[in-house]
Amino acid sequence: MTRLARLCGERPLRRARAVVAALVLTGAACTSNAPNPFPSSTGGAGGEGGGEGGAGGELAPADPTLGGPCVDDGQCEDDFPCTFDACDAAVGRCRFTPDDSLCQNDVYCDGVERCNAQLGCTPGEPIGCSDRSTCTIDACDEPSQTCTTAPRDADLDGDPDGHCGGGDCDDLDPGVSSAQPEVCGNERDDDCDGDADEDDCVSPEHDVCAEALEISAPGAYPMTTAGAGFHYASSCGLPRPMTTRDVVAAVILPPGPPVDVQVTARTESADVAVTLAGQCGDASTELACGGPFAAAGGGRIAKLRGRGLGDPARSTALPVYVTTAEGAPVVLDVAFLPPAPPPDNETCGTAARLAPGEPVLATILDAARDLGSACETQLGELVYTFELAEPRDVDVYAVSTDGDGAPSLSLRAGGCALPEDELTCQTAPAPHLFRRALPAGTYAVAVSATAPTSALVTLELSPPTEPPPDEGCEGAAELEPNRTTDVSLASHQDDIDLGCGPRAVDAAYTLELGVASDVLLVERLSGGDVGAIALSAPACGGAGDVLACGEGEVTPLRSARHNVPPGSYRVVAEAELGQPVSVTAFVRPAVAPTLVPFSDTCEGALEIPESGGFFQGNTTNAAADFDAGCDRAGTEDRGAPDQLLKLTLTAPRRVVLDMAGSSYETLLSVRRGPGCPGTEMPLSCTIGTDPQRSFLDLSLDPGVYFLQIDGHAMARGLWFLDVRVVDP
Repeated sequence: MTRLARLCGERPLRRARAVVAALVLTGAACTSNAPNPFPSSTGGAGGEGGGEGGAGGELAPADPTLGGPCVDDGQCEDDFPCTFDACDAAVGRCRFTPDDSLCQNDVYCDGVERCNAQLGCTPGEPIGCSDRSTCTIDACDEPSQTCTTAPRDADLDGDPDGHCGGGDCDDLDPGVSSAQPEVCGNERDDDCDGDADEDDCVSPEHDVCAEALEISAPGAYPMTTAGAGFHYASSCGLPRPMTTRDVVAAVILPPGPPVDVQVTARTESADVAVTLAGQCGDASTELACGGPFAAAGGGRIAKLRGRGLGDPARSTALPVYVTTAEGAPVVLDVAFLPPAPPPDNETCGTAARLAPGEPVLATILDAARDLGSACETQLGELVYTFELAEPRDVDVYAVSTDGDGAPSLSLRAGGCALPEDELTCQTAPAPHLFRRALPAGTYAVAVSATAPTSALVTLELSPPTEPPPDEGCEGAAELEPNRTTDVSLASHQDDIDLGCGPRAVDAAYTLELGVASDVLLVERLSGGDVGAIALSAPACGGAGDVLACGEGEVTPLRSARHNVPPGSYRVVAEAELGQPVSVTAFVRPAVAPTLVPFSDTCEGALEIPESGGFFQGNTTNAAADFDAGCDRAGTEDRGAPDQLLKLTLTAPRRVVLDMAGSSYETLLSVRRGPGCPGTEMPLSCTIGTDPQRSFLDLSLDPGVYFLQIDGHAMARGLWFLDVRVVDP
């Protein structure tokens, strides 16, 4: 069946009507001998489109946003969520205005999704990053939402190809580059200086077992894998074998009672693994090994603990393989500890007791992963249990004693083992879990970490307290629209999981909408906190109830939803550290998006209504007319292409400008008139390199203002601007 046949024969009638108009405009239509019921081509009801009558019966180009006749908004519904449907009284027909912002999937690299009035949301064109140079590797980077360009480095040794301006004379061999030392005796130019085995060459130290670095006392030992080969495999070996290097140390234990040996390897950036064996070169004698983790304080780390080692009658030499993904300096920390068996509180059934006010040391190193958690880490967990004879408020704290990893806590109900038994969890440098008035019963605390570490875990119990009015979604306190509310989260707990942002302390408010409305939520975080702000259905039952979500560490966080139907909703604010936040729900009756096709100069500056609105445009083909004080990375006079809007205020107003969803790194500048383009105001120019783009919250006096829509560092593209004008 052809696409046309599918459209003519299988689509629901309502969609088919909307599509027929598009097919007429392209010269294709379903074959029919029936007379035209609208001889003047004025269109039908609801979602019907149509051309405009022309001389000689020819069809003039039609407005794709126009539908059939109407007398009120209730007659206009095209079933496409991304269009603003209303009855245009000026022409007596339905108008379906596309709102591209409702189609964005928050994925930068797949391009900007668009809303087609006759098809709904359509995919964007993937971001093209090629600079057409064979000497660069170009890619779209989703986390930074930018194009990245890197010099060609085929062997991934960190030194670009010498043919492209780098120093690598053999870009197929990761052991050869200008960053490598010259290795003696191998008859090759390792350092790419044109000579082989010159006088300043080095012989790698501790490259094999026969040259192992002897360690007979605890301490820190610097080593380097630069110039070394790769000789010894282990169960926690590293990928990229072409660049992998290893060196060997020998831990010497004197005759005497057994000890535990803990070995930690640290690098600045290279992945590292460390392995302890019984016999050098024999993989079957491996005693313990640790793979690479990101250390909480920066760099990479690997850690292991060999238990009960040594011989009462003679000294013992145990080889340690230190492996890195490429040649790099390594610091090896070795500690001799009293012998201790592995922790036996690995599961819910073997949980250790956790007494109130008595800290316990949980060493997260070689534990297995047994429990499912929303805060799951790469490492396993240890489990502790406590009992409540009566309802109590419960606080659980953890802090790393060595700073190597961030602890992760999971508070669980008595069943413990299943994912649904988890009451709350948090992973942070110093996590804190709080639950109010837990009923009498048995509970568990699972402790893990982002990297091998030891953490002090403390349980505190206190009399049960009453929840604040903004604690949960049921019966939540009402949030006054267009007014900022300060929220203290000190007595709150994490009891709402919408899948928006990290598991965090939260507060909920009721937002009542009497008419269809455009809602913009703004949350200001305390310094160093991470949070989320969401608009939800009243149940707050999970991701399916979320209408809008903003998350991250860049403050203020924003989330928006246009044309929200009348009804009762919930605003949920979260902050991982439980620090104070402020929340504002900007609400206005829903308005159709305004397309800004030109507005390139003062003469054509589009006038913004004093009530505000939602605008979208594209600077790609605009001219660069105006300077901007905050465009620090501008590379040309007057920077990137820009467009200009005009706002006239007759009274003091709070004006909020939000460019979230724009497809490029935006720059927004507010200028004071009355003459155009006006004078740039202090603290009124901002760049938006983060995914939420530019944002300004200003208190403005009566007067004329010009809003400069620009790009940071020559960026250009599709932009959105939400303008909220409210009483100060």
